[in-house]
Amino acid sequence: MQKIPKKNFPIDCQALHSEIIDLDTGTVWQSHLPMSRDIYDNLELPPALRKVGIGRGVMDEHYFRRSPQASVDGPVTEKVIAGHAFFHCANPPADGAEMPIPGGPALLRVDKHHSLVFHAGSELQLVTTEPGKTFIQVIAATPSGGGIMQKGSTDHVVSLPDGWQASSQTVSATTVIHLPHPTQAWFFADGASFQGPIDIPE
Repeated sequence: MQKIPKKNFPIDCQALHSEIIDLDTGTVWQSHLPMSRDIYDNLELPPALRKVGIGRGVMDEHYFRRSPQASVDGPVTEKVIAGHAFFHCANPPADGAEMPIPGGPALLRVDKHHSLVFHAGSELQLVTTEPGKTFIQVIAATPSGGGIMQKGSTDHVVSLPDGWQASSQTVSATTVIHLPHPTQAWFFADGASFQGPIDIPE
């Protein structure tokens, strides 16, 4: 098994990390280290760069097997933005988010190679959209606003679309879940994101 380079793992993923999009290249860059909201809000960016949002992961660790432009797994592409280390994590669809369910979550079909690590005893939060299609929570809700793909703050309970079912599962051993490529990422109004579809761990 190929060893994943250390730099492919964002540090302390349950702390806030930021994402930046380069409008010229259509590439998304994630901060390698945690970033406070104050630092994020005060980032001074070149004209072609825009803030996507800031959020916390729910997994114990995660890594990117490669950056989207790479043909094989290996070290991610890195660069310094506004004095902070970022890496190329994803390419969003050129046409932006889909809204297949009126009033429901937004759907992004993302070009990324992303793996989630859950330690023994972790509880996975899942939603099933239809038989055979289950998605796992990747990003926590951001009640104060500013989350990835989030518009404003949310102080109310966000409900699932009709027919969707929520469930949870506790893993008894360290479990690695490889999100498919491309990844379907559902983003809710409170900033939470469920991604997949995945095979439910046994």
